[in-house]
Amino acid sequence: MPLWYEICNIAASICFSNEQDEIIWSLNSSGVYSVQSLYAVINFNGIKPVHSPAVWGLKIPPRVQVFLWLLSNNKLLTRDNLSKRKNIADKTCLFYGENETIHHLFFDCCVAVETWNSCADILNIQGAHSFEAVARWWISNKKHYVLNMCTSAFLWSLWKLRNNICF
Repeated sequence: MPLWYEICNIAASICFSNEQDEIIWSLNSSGVYSVQSLYAVINFNGIKPVHSPAVWGLKIPPRVQVFLWLLSNNKLLTRDNLSKRKNIADKTCLFYGENETIHHLFFDCCVAVETWNSCADILNIQGAHSFEAVARWWISNKKHYVLNMCTSAFLWSLWKLRNNICF
């Protein structure tokens, strides 16, 4: 039954149109399946995150590319990552009382939720509720050129706002 409900939820999110259906391979920018693109995703016993290399193909400033690379590898110096290096007394978010993690800061925090809601309204998108959802667009950069620039700017702005308050 849980699988059935999951399928029903997926089916409910589909927007129907009169356009002819076509198969699109979402793991590369051309939309066409290739063994190379599948091999890039599959690594050893599991699925390799393909978001980190995709960052370098985005048309954004280099410092934002480095920031997104750090974000995708969970290397940003949020309070939970800093606490792995040294003892930090206060691990809470500057905006909200929960522990500051990358996911919380960029997607769960009240400031982040309002930012993503505004982004969704402006860009007419849905599903920017996690890093994976946003990073999926990076893989097909040619199809989501403007969207990638805007979402990168939103992530960068949240980080800059947090740092301005912190420092």
